[in-house]
Amino acid sequence: MRISRLYTLLLPAIVACGGEGDSTSTTTSDQTLDVDSIAAAVADQNLPSDSLNEYLRENPFDVDALIERADRFIRSKNIPYAEADVKAALELDSLNPRVLLYWGDVNFYKNQTRQSRDAWMKCIEVDPNNVDCRLKLAELYSIVQNYRESLRLVNKVLEIDPSEPVAYFIKGNNIRDLKGDTAQAVRYVQQAIELDPEYWAALDYAAVMLANMHDPTAEVYYKRMLEIDPNHQPTYYKMGMFYLDQEMWNESIAAFTKATQLRPSDAESFYNLGYINLELGVNDVAIDYFNKSIQARQVNHRAYYGRGFVYERMGDLIRARSDYQQALAYNPQHEPSRIALQRLAEKMAQ
Repeated sequence: MRISRLYTLLLPAIVACGGEGDSTSTTTSDQTLDVDSIAAAVADQNLPSDSLNEYLRENPFDVDALIERADRFIRSKNIPYAEADVKAALELDSLNPRVLLYWGDVNFYKNQTRQSRDAWMKCIEVDPNNVDCRLKLAELYSIVQNYRESLRLVNKVLEIDPSEPVAYFIKGNNIRDLKGDTAQAVRYVQQAIELDPEYWAALDYAAVMLANMHDPTAEVYYKRMLEIDPNHQPTYYKMGMFYLDQEMWNESIAAFTKATQLRPSDAESFYNLGYINLELGVNDVAIDYFNKSIQARQVNHRAYYGRGFVYERMGDLIRARSDYQQALAYNPQHEPSRIALQRLAEKMAQ
């Protein structure tokens, strides 16, 4: 795994390269951060950097040490202090590719994507074979939907290093969005996983895409993710949805149950458990799960509708009507609830 990790595909989409975003609390333009204040920040966060701090006190012009500490700050999301170290390194060696790489990272976290782009482009200009900077820039172009430029960059990376998993992952993402070819996209992502079997983002992407294609291979990737992190609640939820789509009721119940155990406020998993039991005709259990879904999230028109449907099936038309009305109160556009109320009105008029 690279010393400089890639961040952008794990973060929300940000503004296009042409403009600057608000830097808010992550800026340091009005601050002067000296060695002592940075050392204090390291101590406050319990970062294992005491020896590095002491070294930098004695060697404040060591670019590699500054970047190493900046990397630790970035990992702990302390961007102002990371910026201070990278700025110091940049003043010492403005053409150092690793410094430019991290300068791009810092600006990306500040939502200043134009500066990130410029830093990584400068890095490539200084070191044309720098894989990290090409990948960062490729990810940035992918986020702002310049897929052709992103593809050009990753293809160059694969010329430099054909065994680079991140390049295959970005290429797959670009192929899907540029050509709409999900099958080919998944093949590239699978190549990334073959090269790095613990590549979490690639595993998740492959599992979700294959699940959307109703491909049973998705189960393999979900299980691999749970081998890596047995308590990853979102994976249990996604796995439950995959099994639900396949009408594998027992497996789906097990996955959603584990999801609620890991996160008791998971209204969607409780709703899905209610839905499954409704499908299986286990009315009392279905109502119990719809109740839990509503307890987890009160504004929950689907759970009210589901519970109302069970009440209607059981002949309790008064409670059914109340739930359908509540579902419509939360979502006036919910057509199934509107139809259900009309159906109930006809039944109650007989």
